[in-house]
Amino acid sequence: MSDIRVVYDGRTYLFAPGTTVTIGRSSESSVVVDDPTVSREHAQLTYDAGGWLLSDVGRGRTFWEGQDVGQRRVTRPMDIHLASPDGPLVHVAPGVAAPGPGPQPEAAMPAVATPAVVDGGPPGQPPGSTQELLSALHILVPIKSWLTNRGWRTGWRILVIPYALLPLVFLQLYSNTLNPATPGWAYSLYVAPLWAIAFYLLIRPGRLGRRELLAALVVIGGVLAWMQVVTINLNGHLNPSRFLDALGVGFNEEFTKAVPILLIALVLRKFRNARWDVRMWMFLGTVAGLTFGVREASQYTAESVLGINHNPGQVIVGILSFAERVFVDGFQHAIWAGISAFFIGIGINYARRRIQLIVAGISMVALLHALNDWILSHTNTLWPWVGIQALSLFLFLGYTLTAHSIERRVRQSPIFRGESILADQFSESSPAP
Repeated sequence: MSDIRVVYDGRTYLFAPGTTVTIGRSSESSVVVDDPTVSREHAQLTYDAGGWLLSDVGRGRTFWEGQDVGQRRVTRPMDIHLASPDGPLVHVAPGVAAPGPGPQPEAAMPAVATPAVVDGGPPGQPPGSTQELLSALHILVPIKSWLTNRGWRTGWRILVIPYALLPLVFLQLYSNTLNPATPGWAYSLYVAPLWAIAFYLLIRPGRLGRRELLAALVVIGGVLAWMQVVTINLNGHLNPSRFLDALGVGFNEEFTKAVPILLIALVLRKFRNARWDVRMWMFLGTVAGLTFGVREASQYTAESVLGINHNPGQVIVGILSFAERVFVDGFQHAIWAGISAFFIGIGINYARRRIQLIVAGISMVALLHALNDWILSHTNTLWPWVGIQALSLFLFLGYTLTAHSIERRVRQSPIFRGESILADQFSESSPAP
């Protein structure tokens, strides 16, 4: 029989046969791998008549030489990666032969280097006190270990850095600017990625590969271009205080967000025969809405800033209006665009009612949009406006919860797909939710 040697982050662990060795993020693991991509209980090593056996036990996978381990005998030294082929590296190898008969410890404790104590400290201090202090600092503030930790490669930690520093950077860069739209641009762009992450977690559209990210970039560019050429000019001729004009604004702005989604969907369907999950279209819709909101917020936040300047008595309202535009404007447009994109996705996938579905989706949110704008100019209280927003949010969250089941029912209904045998076959072969 032989022991098993595990090396991680410069530390060596030695375990005797009969020990179950757990590897994971949990502090109770035999080998603790402090990395957010690693499961709390990720892998384990067990010993039986055939020797040491490495097995996956958590949600994450373990890789050796680029291949998923699953379960494998450890017959020679192995460099395994946790969570991904480039994840945290753990070296596993059969160790030295265990001693002969006699009681064996259940598991050998990991070797911990004891710092040497040397003389030569400052006069009046016990010998070795300076070295002990430096050793303690090295243990308590392990800068080298932090700098080489693979956890920096995960997006969440990287994201914390700009979000902690950017407000200070804005103050430095824009403290002398005279353009009142600048804070709107800066802080709307600052908030939009946070909403995008929230929408991704709510909608769960699946993996974002190169094709999906390229589609998102096309959506952003298409919305900005259409706004500049069409939307702004058309809105300039409409007065939202009149309901029909407010409805015109609603259709104008919702169509702006829907155009790039619809074009991408039609191109993929016609030339690549690609059929994306409706939740991916819904997520791309929120990207379009956030883009629209960032562009629009820059204009309205400028008005808030100038209003504060010209009417100091309205400073509180002005500040709150600025914050509402920065934090919520993009969110409002995103949930409307997400709903219409849901209907676009359904329409693209089921051509029999394609036009009706797309028109219904855009019309639904255009009406909500129109009511939102019209109510603001006809009431002295904001509660009806809050109600419209709550209804919009309820619809959006409802679709995030049931998008898959709705699409499945559409696929099974002759109302949307007709009586096609191919549609029946597709229905039977589609994965269960």
